[in-house]
Amino acid sequence: MTLSVWDLLLYAGALFVLFLTPGPVWLALMARAVSGGFHAAWPLALGVACGDILWPLVAIGGMSWLAVSLGEVMLVLRWVRV
Repeated sequence: MTLSVWDLLLYAGALFVLFLTPGPVWLALMARAVSGGFHAAWPLALGVACGDILWPLVAIGGMSWLAVSLGEVMLVLRWVRV
């Protein structure tokens, strides 16, 4: 599968728009900040930041462990692909 520069730019643009779109975390953070100020909002912001860092690391580690554990299956899949 090959991607052109245009395909990559289109994908990067879509991800950028998705990045700019506020989600439920932003709503919760703003509600916490409006109701209780900085002292009420910083624990939520810190928890979200830690979760955003930790979750991808756990997912990547789990998929890596799975790929290593099923190495023989991956080898068979390499030769059987359609």
